[in-house]
Amino acid sequence: MISEIEYKVLSILNDNWKSLDEISNELNIDKYKILRTLGFLREKGLIELKEEKIKRYELSELGKKYLKEGLPERRLLNLLKERKEINIEELNKYFDKDELSFSLGFLRKNRAIKIENGKVIYIKDIETYERYLENIDENTVKLFKGRRRIIEEKEEIIYYAKINERGKEILKSYKLEEYIEKYTKEVIDKRIYKNKKFRPYDVRINIEEESIGRYNPYLEFLDKIREELISMGFKEMDRYNMIISHFWNLDCLFIPQDHPAGDISIMDAFYIKNIQYIEDFPRDLFENVKNTQLKYFKIFDENISKRTMLISHDTAISARTLLNAEKPGKYFLIEKVFRYDTIDAKHFIEFNQLEGIILDDNLTFLDLLGILKELVVNVVKAKNIKFYPAYFPFTEPSVEVYAEHPKLGWIEVGGAGMFREELLKQFNIDYPVLAWGLGVDRLATIYLNINDIRELHTRNIKKLQE
Repeated sequence: MISEIEYKVLSILNDNWKSLDEISNELNIDKYKILRTLGFLREKGLIELKEEKIKRYELSELGKKYLKEGLPERRLLNLLKERKEINIEELNKYFDKDELSFSLGFLRKNRAIKIENGKVIYIKDIETYERYLENIDENTVKLFKGRRRIIEEKEEIIYYAKINERGKEILKSYKLEEYIEKYTKEVIDKRIYKNKKFRPYDVRINIEEESIGRYNPYLEFLDKIREELISMGFKEMDRYNMIISHFWNLDCLFIPQDHPAGDISIMDAFYIKNIQYIEDFPRDLFENVKNTQLKYFKIFDENISKRTMLISHDTAISARTLLNAEKPGKYFLIEKVFRYDTIDAKHFIEFNQLEGIILDDNLTFLDLLGILKELVVNVVKAKNIKFYPAYFPFTEPSVEVYAEHPKLGWIEVGGAGMFREELLKQFNIDYPVLAWGLGVDRLATIYLNINDIRELHTRNIKKLQE
């Protein structure tokens, strides 16, 4: 069975070879469609197809420039016709070294100039060869053979086809019918299938592999982390916001408003210029936080608490989750956070963070370390993991988490700890809560074996197809 376009191609083929261009022009169909059709016909054994490699020549970008502006020797000659003589050193302003060297040699050989006492002196006008660049043939190639980068050699494949005996038999027996090519909604709604047949497809025909789109490896990694955590009994947190109040981002996490880092804040956060204040918190919790801040830090400014900022750590969403969290409960979040930083192989001003909390009676610090090891070593496939004592205002005890990168060595991938009692009391919680925040982008560099965090966001299609 052949399609309508295959029938059209077969019908104009004969025992003589026809080129792809000839077939395309005769049928007024794009060449790429004709070439694909010829491939199908060859696979069905209805035609013979051959290819012929030929060399062709075309102007390089430099050659196009010379065609438009004139060859260097012509431009030099025009300059000398106007000036009569010029210092060689001055010519370096108008020509690069190779252009000047060739132009002086060419013009001197053809007695158009002479060089005396470091000066180039005009004698007469001569023909230069710009006109040969308009239509490139063998003479043009020979003429410019010794000059690099003006003419480029290209290899082109010309396809030729002719019908065979089996193709002739199929052509004679072919009954032209209009087939349904696609199974669309219109085909069903209008019942077109009642009067027409679907075009059959031969799935045994081999076709060339196409480089099609694929899932981004980084997004694939994020989904893998989500699947692993869900399989471990975690639920994904909701109520994430990119723009958040100072209250959620800092105050409710037992961080004093007069922290030495001042306006930049402990998290090097970005503040919103045109939206100064926001109230995105319940009033009773706000009062609890206010009383805690006054009790321990002796200072609390409600306007600071309402200031608007880009979220700088997903612990802010963990705090929101504590409002309605169930016990026992396991929660996680993978979302973007923003911090002012110097961009390099390990740092970026925005990155995804893997946040997690676990709520239950009798939880210990060792439980937290075990979960982190499971995530970083067994899921992310880091070679090893290290924990170092650390300080965070909202957890005690606390650790910094380091993982071994195959190329970069030991890198910090996050922080963790047990939420402080002072923080939990604000939410009326009297049992342990384990918490961690991991830089999932850095974890991705380990899993994907890349040594620069910026490669996660590359637009290089070839890299993404590897």
